[in-house]
Amino acid sequence: MKSFAFILLLLAAFIGSGSIVDAAVKTSRAAATQKKGTNEEEPTEKSTRFDGIILVSLLTVGAMVLLNKKKKESACQKHPNAFNILNAVQRDHFKGAVPSSTILEQVEKVMSANGYTPENTLFAQSVCPDEINHEVGDLTDLFTKYLGEVFHMGGLAGVPFTGKTGFGAFSHHVPDAGHCFVLMAPHVGIDDAAQLGKYSRIGQSGGPGAACGAAVGAYKCACSGKALPSLTDCDSDYQMTYLIHEVNKVKNDIQSCGDHNSQQAELVRQCHRIGKDMLDQIVNVDFGSDTSTLVVLTGVQINMPRPFDDYFQPLSFFTLDKKGGETDLFAKTFGSSVKA
Repeated sequence: MKSFAFILLLLAAFIGSGSIVDAAVKTSRAAATQKKGTNEEEPTEKSTRFDGIILVSLLTVGAMVLLNKKKKESACQKHPNAFNILNAVQRDHFKGAVPSSTILEQVEKVMSANGYTPENTLFAQSVCPDEINHEVGDLTDLFTKYLGEVFHMGGLAGVPFTGKTGFGAFSHHVPDAGHCFVLMAPHVGIDDAAQLGKYSRIGQSGGPGAACGAAVGAYKCACSGKALPSLTDCDSDYQMTYLIHEVNKVKNDIQSCGDHNSQQAELVRQCHRIGKDMLDQIVNVDFGSDTSTLVVLTGVQINMPRPFDDYFQPLSFFTLDKKGGETDLFAKTFGSSVKA
């Protein structure tokens, strides 16, 4: 790939030197001379040189894209524990997980083919507010840039705590005859030692911390043997209290998974189920026109150690229409063999 990009740059430089452009000008003049007497417009030296400039620009941009991609791949390969990190994510615990940019490409292709555009589709995300989920290049950032605006529905662990009121407000902002698109995803960190549920934050010298901190904290509380905080007396910390109670219901399933990484992978899957169950209760298609639809993408966001881009494991992708129909877009978008 690097060699191909280098060839493109050399070709761009050669064209830019004027040799090919000048030859093209002479060829165009000769052709015009032969066609004298016809009504065809004679190409000018200015227009031919302009075409050459466009070609040089396209070749240069293409080469830079290839070089940038190669640079990213090389940086990831230089991570001293890259093999174990990627195995922990893609092979062992999150089948089908790929870089966020790949998810955007796959989703955008299918959405465009089905008539969804930034002009007619409003975007909402239900993702944990942790800053490591909203960095440049993360899926939340990529979708916001793609669709233009974002409505925030998510609280701790990505659960859509804004509820029916929040979704109602969001959906009534949709353009006339437009559509709603919702991304819902809990997250899990992975540190340089390939440990799930942990993440090395910039500026902290005490070692990696928990990610998702709320999910890990809820699980620890559920396993502590202490009385759970009351759901009827938790005005100042309702989200965490709710999460503790929900995780407590499945703590035995998580504990039975065995080693640390398997438990953390199961914890984030349970958080996905908790969030998806609430999402199913609060969404509707009471917006827009008769042709308006709701698009839902859910999965797990994986906060990778630097210099990796964050990864995303898609778990569901579908649309709901006004007739009560549901169209599954998962296999068409990600392949039938990807689904966990």
